Parts: sequence; C-alpha cells; structure tokens
Amino acid sequence: MTYDSTRRGFLRRAGALGMGLAMNGLAAPQVARAASTEIRIVSNPGLENATLNALMDELGYFRTFDVNARIIQVPGPTGPFDAIARGAADVCMVSGYNLVLTRIEQGAPVKIIGAGMKKCALTIFARPGGATTLADLRGKTVAVGPKLGLLHTLMLQLLKERGIDASTIDFVDHGSNDQCFDAVVSGAADACCASISHLNDEAGPNVISEGNLWQALPNCVFQTAYASDAALGAKHEGMVAVMAAYGALYDYLMSPASHGAFFDARKRAQKNFDVASAKAIWDFNQTQRPYSRDLSLTESDIGYLQDMDIGVGCLKRKQAFGAVADMSAARAAAKMVR
Repeated sequence: MTYDSTRRGFLRRAGALGMGLAMNGLAAPQVARAASTEIRIVSNPGLENATLNALMDELGYFRTFDVNARIIQVPGPTGPFDAIARGAADVCMVSGYNLVLTRIEQGAPVKIIGAGMKKCALTIFARPGGATTLADLRGKTVAVGPKLGLLHTLMLQLLKERGIDASTIDFVDHGSNDQCFDAVVSGAADACCASISHLNDEAGPNVISEGNLWQALPNCVFQTAYASDAALGAKHEGMVAVMAAYGALYDYLMSPASHGAFFDARKRAQKNFDVASAKAIWDFNQTQRPYSRDLSLTESDIGYLQDMDIGVGCLKRKQAFGAVADMSAARAAAKMVR
C-alpha cells in the first residue's frame, strides 16, 4: 500500500500506537521477517470496508508486520470471491458473502481461513406502530435483499431457531441493507433486516424484540475471510503476516484509544459524513467487541455455517473441515499478536 506522510494527526497516533505495540510484544524484532511476495487483498468498496482500509493504511499495521500488500476493490457481493477463484486476487479478509461454502462445494479452489467480524452486526427494524416481536412478523412484508442472500438467509435461520414458520412472512428484495431500511422508512415494507449503523437513525423504525442478531444468533460467524489454495501454499508466510496485521487492527479498533482514528477514517471514507451512524458503529465495537485478535475459526463454527446453508438449500452436504477451511495462517498469526 502507499502512505501519505503529510497526514500528521494520523502519524502522531501511529507513533503512539507503535509504543503500545512494543510494550505488548509487537515490536519489529519480534514479528515475522518481511514477506517478499505481494499479497493481493480484495474487498468490496462499501463504507465499512473503506473505513477499515483507511485505518489499516494510516495506522501502519502492514508496515509493522512487513506485509507487501496491494488492495483491490471489486464491487458486488460475489466480486471478491470471483476475483480470488479466477486467480486475480489472493485473499478477502472481510466478506459478508454467504455462499462461500456453496462455491467451494462446487469446486472453487478456495478455503475459509478465518473470520472478519465474528458477531452479526445486524438487527430487525419495524415501522412505528407495527411489529414489536418476531411473532408479529407473520403476514408482514419484510425487506431482506436477494433471495437466499445474507440478510434473507440469516432471517430464515433466526425464524427456524425461534420456531416461527418463515412461509407466513412475505420476504421482498429491496437491495442492500441500507435500501431495506429505507423501504421501511418510506412505508414500502413493514420491517427489514439491516445494519446496526441505523440504531441512532431518527427516521422512525424501531428495533423489534429478539431482533438483535448478534444476541439472537450467537453461534453464527458474520464475516468470513477466505483465500485461494494457491496463495495458502505459495504465499503462506505473507498470509500469516496479513492475518496478524488484521488481528492487531481489530484489537485496536475495539479499544477506546482508537476513537479519534476511527472517526477520522470514517470521515475520509464517507463523502457526506454521518455522525449518527459512525457513533452506532463505534458503540457496537466497544460494547459488543465483535472482532477478535485471533481470527481462527473452529470446526463448530464452520459446522454451524454448513448446517445453516444446508437448511436453506444452498449446500448439499457437510464436507470435512479440512476440505473447506485452513486455519494454519490464522493460528500462526495469533501467536504474533499478543
């Protein structure tokens, strides 16, 4: 990545951060030796990813762990996975794409290598005077995005675990979760599944009972990280360094010390800065601690995702953990981030 050394405010924070890294065992002599091979990291160009990219750039974690990284932005929910599957990128560290296991089952040379955000940063909103519980959604129109997309799949899983017949609810594709929220605001839908960034929104919709997915689906991993088999083999040292950098970033992001850097990065990433949504994300990161410095996932984590996909018909059968996941880089990275 390239860095702009004229951003003095960020550099002052990065300098202070460097002292903290040294105190916590992350000083340069103790990190892995520099990765000589470029790692191509692909992500969607959305606001949350742009904020993380800006933070990674400004705080210098790639430099700390000697990562030779190139950030590639590809739009669309399938874009990052498609880029990796065809060899145009090596790894996606933050993805809400829910068909990764399906694509692997179909033969894509890709493995899940860990987690981005582990807790689901979504909730269910309803128009004022409407539904107040999950049971009240029966007979209502709920905006969820594409059929069997992330929002729809998570809603189906939630209803299944609560014993509510999903066929009694009219799910409608209104696009992204922001568009789904707007559909409730405009009256085009009775309720929606949308980002927690709207928790401070004054537009009107209310959170319904049992609607916080990080609480309602505590075993569900929200965002997986995945990489090509080729990169896991030929660029393993670089992959370890990348995962250590993200583990350190996530750990810092959940600390009060990151407040100024987070808001500055979000201002850079969002053309018309929305302080209410930024505060909602900040508060969620602080109170729910949705990330982890250790990005590795367990067989139980992967098994839950497989069961969910089988339940909605996206996956035919469970495969062995080693056939769909490789935690070797994540485990090695966790030892570097103490």
